[in-house]
Amino acid sequence: MKLDIMERIVSDLLSYYLGLDEISLEKHLNAVNLATKERVKVIDDLEVVIYSNDHNPPHFHVKSRDMKINAKFSIENCELLSGEISSKNLKKINAFYRSPKGQLVMEKIWNKRIQN
Repeated sequence: MKLDIMERIVSDLLSYYLGLDEISLEKHLNAVNLATKERVKVIDDLEVVIYSNDHNPPHFHVKSRDMKINAKFSIENCELLSGEISSKNLKKINAFYRSPKGQLVMEKIWNKRIQN
């Protein structure tokens, strides 16, 4: 595996684990494959993802390839829950969310997550 790919994987996982509260972190450390993510959409350099066993309320994550953006949004209304994101990138996320399939796809992925 190329070093740059390995660094991206490790960086992504580390950012994910560092963003968890103590209870969620403990669950992840005691369970196998709990941090599986499902890529919803890639918009330019932004990746929209939902983690398979993430906590409520229903939300999605937006991360940039360079990891300068690490934000969390509500699936219900696309409200920014945490992180910082430029108004330019916020417009891209809102456009995807308001697209005919945006919110519907995320709700289906979140609900599939609950069934597993």
